[in-house]
Amino acid sequence: MKAFSLVFTSLAMAVSGMAFGVDIDAKYIQRIGPVTQVSATALSKSAQADALRANVVAKLSQVQQGDKVKLFNQTLSWQAATAKAEGEGWLAYRLPVSTQRFTQGTLTVKGLENPQVYLNGQLVKSSDKVELEFANGDYQLMLLADGVQKDEPFSLDWQGKSDVDELDFSAQKSQRVSAEQLFDSKVISNLTLSPNGKYLLQSTIEYQAAQGDKPIQVTELRKLPDNSVIYRWQDSRPSSAVWSDDSKHLAFVANKQIQLFNVADLSIDIAATELENVSGLQWFGDSLLFSWEKPFKADDKATSKRFQALEDRWSYWRNNSQLYQLDVGSGFIRQLTDNSITSSLLDSYANKGTLLLTRSPVDYKQPAHGITQLIELNVADLSETLIGEYRSFSGALYADDGMYITAGPRFMDGMGMQNPNIEVNDYDGQLYWRDAKGNVSALSKSFDPAIGSMTKLENDDLLLTVTEGDRSPLYLFDKSQKRFSKVDTGVDMVDGFSVATKLSTPLLVVAGTSATAPQKAYSMSLNSSRKQVLFDSQQQSYANTRLGNIEDFDFTNQHGHNIDGRVYLPTDYDANKKYPALVYYYGGTSPVGRHFTGRWPFNLWAAQGYVVYVLQPNGATGYGQAFSGRHVNAWGKYSADDIIEGTKAFLNAYPSVDAKRVGNMGASYGGFMTMYLATQTDIFAASMSHAGISNLSSYWGHGWWGYGYSGVASRGSFPWNNQALYVEQSPLYHADKITTPLLLIHGNADTNVPVGESHYMYTALKLLGKEVELVEFNDQDHHINTRQARFDWWNTTMAWFDMELKDEPQWWNSLYPDTAKP
Repeated sequence: MKAFSLVFTSLAMAVSGMAFGVDIDAKYIQRIGPVTQVSATALSKSAQADALRANVVAKLSQVQQGDKVKLFNQTLSWQAATAKAEGEGWLAYRLPVSTQRFTQGTLTVKGLENPQVYLNGQLVKSSDKVELEFANGDYQLMLLADGVQKDEPFSLDWQGKSDVDELDFSAQKSQRVSAEQLFDSKVISNLTLSPNGKYLLQSTIEYQAAQGDKPIQVTELRKLPDNSVIYRWQDSRPSSAVWSDDSKHLAFVANKQIQLFNVADLSIDIAATELENVSGLQWFGDSLLFSWEKPFKADDKATSKRFQALEDRWSYWRNNSQLYQLDVGSGFIRQLTDNSITSSLLDSYANKGTLLLTRSPVDYKQPAHGITQLIELNVADLSETLIGEYRSFSGALYADDGMYITAGPRFMDGMGMQNPNIEVNDYDGQLYWRDAKGNVSALSKSFDPAIGSMTKLENDDLLLTVTEGDRSPLYLFDKSQKRFSKVDTGVDMVDGFSVATKLSTPLLVVAGTSATAPQKAYSMSLNSSRKQVLFDSQQQSYANTRLGNIEDFDFTNQHGHNIDGRVYLPTDYDANKKYPALVYYYGGTSPVGRHFTGRWPFNLWAAQGYVVYVLQPNGATGYGQAFSGRHVNAWGKYSADDIIEGTKAFLNAYPSVDAKRVGNMGASYGGFMTMYLATQTDIFAASMSHAGISNLSSYWGHGWWGYGYSGVASRGSFPWNNQALYVEQSPLYHADKITTPLLLIHGNADTNVPVGESHYMYTALKLLGKEVELVEFNDQDHHINTRQARFDWWNTTMAWFDMELKDEPQWWNSLYPDTAKP
């Protein structure tokens, strides 16, 4: 095994055992101290030693080279560790650490009293001998000690576990992006702008290692345009916040109360109390509308549950929510609806005295095996008018002379279909207009982006969130011109927005990201591309971070369809080298968006030395109805061909990728695609399926959304009338064709795609003697969301591909020693 030592004297640094070929310059090793201020006891001896030292490390980590820090009466700065340590007191050392692969070994510290070793600010161990593991990345190693030992010079000795465990201590001007940055960094989670555009309610969320899975969430009331904070909530934060039309009051729910915040004097009045499970506040003149849910409570003595409907698999289906009205002046509340089915508020029209609401009775007569009732409620006498019952329906908003409706192309007997001769996908959102006489017309037939949510402006124009290819921009719909125009928000993916409507020119605040740009928030006029930055995650969390480049990569498939894609290149990419690659896709009805971060951290994979190809095969929305319609009754037929063809085109276009070291992965429908691809091709050297579907029949019958999703994705097809689809397209029935090593990952509390879907494939491949691994994540649902579980999930995925594509099994063996690979 290889070893080296860093030995510091007042003159030089001696390096021993440098079989790694790394020249370490002493100027890259820094020290602060000795810190000589008088203390009642040494750092390690205090009753609060852990907290005291954690605080020191957190503060020192923020001190840059050349900066001064004043500790009580002593001014200090990071200096070369070779300088003589004058005086007695505690000391801190730091040095950069970089590795290009998973690395493990032992760090031995000599010459320090009671040393503690920290990695990226987190305590590893209080000891003079510490076992360390580094995933592929860049780090800062810091040591904290009570002082130096007079009879032994300070030295650090690194002993790698094997010959491959090499570390690089060269100083770097920037660092590759880390998993902690991508998960922990502060982002805006909600924006609510006052109608007059003067005030912004902004919520943020971030994580810290010391807090574990508990997020740090803050809500602030800010004054525009200077973006100054005038009020702040951290405990009992507001929810369902909504501004009054005159922007004088903000109503919200907190502490089981409806509270009113007065902007003029920053006071809070309690409008109503003892209101548990209240949400969805809307102003209605001088009153407030809200939804009040009564959770279903089963008999404590019950030993069984008789299902009432397919929806009864949903844990919340028997809860019942109805609409209420609060008279703000008197505090009196009256109930507006009373029905055995939940009543959901969509919109209100105070001048007409009416509300729009929906109910969803059980109805399986036609696909997608559900129905939505659109109802208008007269608030004065509480009479209800049924506007219509729809198989495809998303939402509705009042306008002065009618209402807008969003729904799929099949709405109103296919009114939104571009071409009656092609299959359409009802997840491809369309916009409709219903006039005062009840006449309905389609507004978006010639508009290819899929429409999501809608926000009405004062003049009845709309702001729309849409899916446009792999981007999610905002569009303005001009009602008078019946014209769609894109809003220049400066981001690819809009995370959230709010608009001030009580201005001659509406003011917009928007937060979002792009593929290689972290979140920013702006304020801007709808009539101008000029923007004021309100929040910049790049400056706050990524200022010293370098990313790889991204390139668009489209190809034309064998049928003449353009298949959209993008390629993330490794940090410090060298076209003359050979790299492994990862291919990612969803393959279901949504494209893979250009988010900076999220559950699938493409930038992190690139930082760990992979070329990453992301493509959007046939079936995705946002590319027109013909494209998205190929999702229906296909279950891999078109998507698999596109992925295989696209991967070959990608390999031809990128000779720096080793065609024998290409992996693929996907989740949910993408997990199904991964398993299905394994039955169709051997182009991939390793695969990972997260929460994938292996048996279409079992998912259709057992998954929470199985029958409903299949009502769109498998419209008109059932196990008894289309066995070719349910059997031939199910990977389970072709498991004997699989030759690719396959990792199956599943949350064992997954309700959407039950964990059995991975177990079926695992059982088949084990009996067939194929290479397969199954990793369950305890208490995790369809998405792995908690902080530590997310890191473990990312590590498991990348350790698998490192083992299979880089011939580096050490990370996998460290995570799962019971299945260690040679």
